[in-house]
Parts: sequence; structure tokens; C-alpha cells
Amino acid sequence: MVQVGDEQIYRLRDFSSSQRVRVVAIEMMKKSAKYEIEFLDGDSAGKQEKVPGKRLRGPWSGVREYDEVMAAWERFAAFELSDPEEAAVETVFSELIPEEVANWEWSVPVRWVTTIYDPVGLERLIGIPANELIGQVDSFASGENTVVSPEGTLMIAEYACRVNPMPILNGVIEEERKCREKTKRGESYTSHDGQQRMSSPEWEYQWYLERYRPLHELLRGWCGHRAVTMQERLAAAEAEVQRLDVLITRLVDQMKEHEHSIFAEVIERVHEEERITAANYRPVVDRPLKPSEIPVRYERAPRRWGYRNW
Repeated sequence: MVQVGDEQIYRLRDFSSSQRVRVVAIEMMKKSAKYEIEFLDGDSAGKQEKVPGKRLRGPWSGVREYDEVMAAWERFAAFELSDPEEAAVETVFSELIPEEVANWEWSVPVRWVTTIYDPVGLERLIGIPANELIGQVDSFASGENTVVSPEGTLMIAEYACRVNPMPILNGVIEEERKCREKTKRGESYTSHDGQQRMSSPEWEYQWYLERYRPLHELLRGWCGHRAVTMQERLAAAEAEVQRLDVLITRLVDQMKEHEHSIFAEVIERVHEEERITAANYRPVVDRPLKPSEIPVRYERAPRRWGYRNW
């Protein structure tokens, strides 16, 4: 409890420098308090200011320990996770890492750090001693527990997938099944104005490419599956197009045989005319055109002489 006359650690922001201040007065409010402080050192010595309680970080006698911890947090902040990595960590920890063993943190100055509560239990989950993991990444002690950087969080998630990959792989397979259904028919959803709407298959497919496919590939990699090469992806795509061409041809032939020839001809024509090929998919390169490539448009010139009555 902060009292008038206490010397406190003052920080304007989490990673600002610590300053020594004295509490001069306390103004109690309904839900919080305002503290009038006096700066004691440096160029600001003697200056007084009213500040919220969150800027007072503890007794000045503990400034050395506090600064060491905040320096560690600042180092942690230099390591940022990508969006797929964040989603993968959340998936793995929810499936494989009990909260009483280790838990990634959200509300601390840096997100995606992990607090290790049970090193022995964690060793069984990741396959290596906790001390070996801690020795490879930045960390600091927090009471009886250890806090590791976001890099350490990634390593815990990856090692856990290697030890117990099947729950993660089964989840990926199930999620991909749902994505395939959405990219075929879209999905019904309630908009912000309460209206029931339907997303388009095209939008769902683009969302799958941006959100789910990078996540699934990362999780598969952590589980020991080699990443799919571009050549393998292209070969699989061409084989799938051939399979669907054969399937659509069989369906069209069946419709023609059962007196649905008009609809069959429409489907056959649309399938052929809207085919996506390398020629119409690749971007058009912006370059100067040759005179022969410049499109010509003919306009009827206005008559230069007036009309005559004959």
C-alpha cells in the first residue's frame, strides 16, 4: 500500500527509464487514486506532477531487481511471432500443454512468453529436460517459476508436437475438411446488423490461403512432416484438375442421357469458358507497348461543312 512520503519507482512507460520519486499527496477517486509525486533526481528534481497508480512500480529500494526484470522483458519484446506462429502456439498449448505445467501469457508487457510451473512435467511433454530448453533461450526467474521468451514458447510447442503429433495432425485434418466445405458452398453467418448472410466460396478460399494453409503447414512441419514443395503442389493441382474434368464430363453425359441436355450444355460451356489457366491467371506485366500492340479505335469525324437544302 503506497503511503504519503514513500519513495517509489516511477516509469512513464514499461520500457522507459526508472526515476526516483516521493509521494506528496494521494487523491482518492471512485475506482482508483491519483498520486501527486515529486521527482528527486536529475533534471526533473523538484518537479511535481499528478500521475495514475500504474506508473508507480514499487518501492525505490527494489529498483535494481525491478530494472533487471524489465530489461529481460525488453529483450523478449525484440522477438516477434508471425500470425501463423501465434495461432500454432495457441493450438498446441490448448491441446498438449496443461496450464498447471506451463502457460503462455497474454497480459504481461510482452505477449507469448511462457511461465514454466512444473519443469519435470514439462520434460515428459517435450522430450528434453526443461533446463536444457531454458539454456537455449532468454529467460528469468519469477519466484519459484521460470519465464522464457517467445522464442522459448515456440520451442516448447515444436518439441511437444514431435513427442505427441497425432492430436495436432487429427485437428489439422478435421479443420481442412471444414475449409473444403466452406470453399465449395460458402458459409452462413450473422452480420453486425443482425442479418443472416452467406459468404462466397471465393472469399472462403482466399481466407483459407491467408489464414489456415500457413498454419496447417507449420503444424505439420512441427509434427515431422516435410513441407510441400512448389513443384509437388503444382503437380497435385494439375492431377486434381484432370480428376475433376473427368468427373464433370461423366456428370454432363449422365444429364444428357436423362433429358437434361440444356442444363448439361450450359454447365459444359461454363466449365470450359471460365477455365483458369496459366495464361489468364498470371499477372499482366506493365510495359511499353509496341505500335502494333496499341489498340486502335475509329471515330466518325464531324463534318466540316454545313448541311445544304436540296
